[in-house]
Amino acid sequence: MHAARPIPPAPFAKILPAIVAGILAADALPALSLRTAVVVSLLLLGAMILCRRHDTAATLCTYAALFCVAAAMTCATRPRSNLPRNRELMLTLEVAEAPVSTGRWLRTTARIDAFRPVEGDTVRWQQSGEKVLLRIDTSHTVTAGERLIVTGRASDLGSGAYASYARLMQRRGYGAALWVNARQTVLRLPDHRLTLRARASLLQRTATERLARLHLRPDAFATAAAMTTGDRNAIDASLRDRYGATGTSHLLAVSGLHVGIVALLVNLLLWPLAALRGGHLLRNLLALPAIWGYAALTGLSPSVVRAATMFSGVQLALAASQSRSSLNLLCATASIMLLVWPNYLFDVSFQLSFAAVVGIFLLYRPLYGAVRSRFRAANACWSLFLVGLAATLATLPLVSCHFGRIPLIGLVINPLLILTANVTVLASLVWILAPLPALNGFFSTLIGATAGLQNDLIATAAAQSWASLPLRLSPAEALLAYLLPMLLWLLLRRYRTSRTSARRTVPPADKIPMP
Repeated sequence: MHAARPIPPAPFAKILPAIVAGILAADALPALSLRTAVVVSLLLLGAMILCRRHDTAATLCTYAALFCVAAAMTCATRPRSNLPRNRELMLTLEVAEAPVSTGRWLRTTARIDAFRPVEGDTVRWQQSGEKVLLRIDTSHTVTAGERLIVTGRASDLGSGAYASYARLMQRRGYGAALWVNARQTVLRLPDHRLTLRARASLLQRTATERLARLHLRPDAFATAAAMTTGDRNAIDASLRDRYGATGTSHLLAVSGLHVGIVALLVNLLLWPLAALRGGHLLRNLLALPAIWGYAALTGLSPSVVRAATMFSGVQLALAASQSRSSLNLLCATASIMLLVWPNYLFDVSFQLSFAAVVGIFLLYRPLYGAVRSRFRAANACWSLFLVGLAATLATLPLVSCHFGRIPLIGLVINPLLILTANVTVLASLVWILAPLPALNGFFSTLIGATAGLQNDLIATAAAQSWASLPLRLSPAEALLAYLLPMLLWLLLRRYRTSRTSARRTVPPADKIPMP
């Protein structure tokens, strides 16, 4: 009878690369069919069961099966479009996200229920379910959650010079672009059932309206609204350009940073629970509803949902109280997310969020240990600063790969901006939850000062000639930038382990028996 094999300390840290490799392989082979991937997966699962008594063979079959399962899920989630191109269509659809103004057009996401060509009354409706990028003329007014009957024209997402953009949107699940101009019809269906996303959009609008009651400068209001509720309609082009030039555009898009700020606040407020029996676990479990409540406040956009899922895994990792378990739970969260929707792998916000959280897990403690002092106030400031520094360093190769620049000045000011972002977001949330008239002056001053300071700091940084270095890493070079430090760390760890083992096995000189 064979003894059960021990489970490695961080199994998902080895499972995740197999899943990522399967997704990349399926993406590189568009001709790969779902049927082929499923059949190979089943064969490998059977081989894994047959080889379960042979450790090496069973391990290889397990990773190969995970590779093929990820490839099969990638094939299954490829967007398929059945909308006729460049024909006048009548469609029923649901607006999935709050529209964003881009000049003449409102841009949003819609889900097509059914469609038919406008010509010919006898043409039957065809069911669709397709996700489209809806561009609708600003003469029409639409809100998230509405069900509409519209006439419009479907087109490809892009071609020629825009082929890479089309590929990006397809990876995000879009099948086509739908254009509705000022002369075309937009009718609202009398359906009062609100989806979860629609309710979240209404909550987001209410939160933004409460922020608008404060006496803030236009740029301070735009920054506070973007960072707290995810509403970026008030951001003008000049403000957006300054954030882009300094590599700090992520501050204006609610993502992992902002969800992390909320998670930090909740954990600080619930800190006294740690003194109770089982309070450590209770504190981390109570933080989960707060994280998802904030996600709803920001409209449940895909990037926020991904970040909330990631930080839910982080809270479970904190409950585990072990660094290995923490990293393992984080990798498990990413593995599940990628198996459910493989195209997350190609989403920049997912990559940045995952890299930032891993960077915080691996780099924060060594950095904090190097500067920790006897003064608690100084330690608290260092803690916030070093969290930002760890996240910035961990995401640097990805930023260079995707945006073609290394924000040199961002390395300096990003940790400082983490401080201003913390105060702005937390103060804005407190005001949104308790918009008492007596507190209007206080919160107007506080939020106006921190958001204004942040904007002024970024404006000064953007004016510097050395603000960023033009350098675009290829995907292979970015991957190498992560693998080399990991390899060096593993070699150092193995060297230290071997030294420690050698010291334990060699007895002291006074214990060596004399002849």
